[in-house]
Amino acid sequence: MMMRKRWVPAAFLLCATAACFHQAVETGRTPSATIVDKEWVPTWIFGLVAAPEIDTRQQCPTGVAIVETETSFMNGIVAIITIGIFTPQHVKVTCATGTAMLPPGAKEFRIPVEATADERSDIVARAIEQSSESHAPVVLRF
Repeated sequence: MMMRKRWVPAAFLLCATAACFHQAVETGRTPSATIVDKEWVPTWIFGLVAAPEIDTRQQCPTGVAIVETETSFMNGIVAIITIGIFTPQHVKVTCATGTAMLPPGAKEFRIPVEATADERSDIVARAIEQSSESHAPVVLRF
């Protein structure tokens, strides 16, 4: 009986750490054959410290169709060994084909990557003003 009690915490720990994580976000766009695959995206302290931003603009100039995030078996092993201090994730981004169609009557506003916060605010304010005056949708592209 005493031997069983010793194995209960170990069995609980094994079950608690055996869970895997998988999340897929679909944008509704048609996927292309181009895939950006990052097997070791670092997060820290059980994911409380988020991963760095993954910039796929060069690989996916027409946008993103699917973003998948998971904890692979090897990611999980590393997380267990480091007691959750380093918890890497596997991220797979599937690029989209073509560009999205603008709604009828919509005007497009582009916000450059290198724009300052003030410049971004100005562009957004102009977009709001345009939409308010024309009663038509506007599209902001980053």
